[in-house]
Amino acid sequence: MGGSITLVVVLAGIVAGVTALWLYRRRSAAPKSGSHEHVAHKKQVEQWGVRIASPAKERACPQVREVLGKEFPLSDKPSLPVKDCPFPAQCECHYVKLFDRRKEERRSGKERRQTQRFEKGHQDRRSKDRRKNKNLDWS
Repeated sequence: MGGSITLVVVLAGIVAGVTALWLYRRRSAAPKSGSHEHVAHKKQVEQWGVRIASPAKERACPQVREVLGKEFPLSDKPSLPVKDCPFPAQCECHYVKLFDRRKEERRSGKERRQTQRFEKGHQDRRSKDRRKNKNLDWS
């Protein structure tokens, strides 16, 4: 009789543990309103512009040959195919998306120098007031 009670208690513990694990995973997998979306958006790399490209320069439109390889912000990108394209149906000119290459926030604590760096033979420019003896009227 003592063995069967122990077995029931162990089985009840296993069922409770599995249920708790299932609830925990379900709750942590559900998207939280506001904060989860913000974190996902921050990790997303943003496209800032486009580069004009063509498989071969000879097959590019004469108007596009001048801007092949140039980069444009999204607000200033030229439309493709260009107006008066000699072969608009088979035009192979296209955009190459340009993304921000930064992995982290700019000027993070890791990027900043902890010590001052001076070239040999040069003094610290911050040691003197460079505006001294300049006739500046700040008013």
